[in-house]
Amino acid sequence: MKIAIDRLSEDKEVNLKEQVPVSLWDMNSSDLKFTDIFIDCSFVRVRGEIIVKADICTQREIVCSRCLDEVLQKDRYTFQRSYEVSSLKDNLDIDADIREYILLNFPMKVLCNPDCKGICSGCGLNLNHEECKCKTAKKYLNSGG
Repeated sequence: MKIAIDRLSEDKEVNLKEQVPVSLWDMNSSDLKFTDIFIDCSFVRVRGEIIVKADICTQREIVCSRCLDEVLQKDRYTFQRSYEVSSLKDNLDIDADIREYILLNFPMKVLCNPDCKGICSGCGLNLNHEECKCKTAKKYLNSGG
């Protein structure tokens, strides 16, 4: 999202909305695929600074850390930052800052649901879909694991 500095007059809010082309931000990996990024942003120029507030909505397909099922997740983020006008040229481009903010606030461990049972360590069966009948699982459960 980019805005011309001369478009921002003192104490007057400018609002912009943008659907980000996901491919431009290069955020996908082998177990993560962003399908949608939407930004609703306001810019206000106050005493030599530009204050940016953005509501960010993302949608992604990701692999659950426990059961390895693919899940669709939606997240909301609130981004806020100020920029000194004197350090800017003609435009303020906040794409890199918002991209970094999303990645830094990404959870370390993603679950399909909080009660995910994971996969059996013996046979690899997804325990959310069916009950395992292998000896390894029974031995583990009987030992109090």
